[in-house]
Amino acid sequence: MLSVAIFSGNKIDGSMLHSGERLFGLALFGGLDIDLTYAPPELEVTVVAIFGGASVRVRPDEEVMFDGFSIFGGRSIKPRKGAGSSGRAPDDEDAPFPLDILAYSLFGGVSVKRAQS
Repeated sequence: MLSVAIFSGNKIDGSMLHSGERLFGLALFGGLDIDLTYAPPELEVTVVAIFGGASVRVRPDEEVMFDGFSIFGGRSIKPRKGAGSSGRAPDDEDAPFPLDILAYSLFGGVSVKRAQS
């Protein structure tokens, strides 16, 4: 799925996505509001904010892999409650995969927030 917000805003409901789908969001002088609280597992999410902003909402207990970079911008992620351990054993193949979010910002910002439990 592709979502582009140029001088505007887009709201994305993750329940419309399919397992294994890729989501690419671009906020160019605009804003993205991405709600993944009811999204299926194994998504690949890439968010780019250039002079804009993006907010990604995930489940309170979701394990998130957050990568990317910022140049004159910012990226932030709210930690899980009890985030001291991943809760996932190295040999546990039935454990859910973490949500991969690649976030890039240039004079913009990307934040990952946890939904209220």
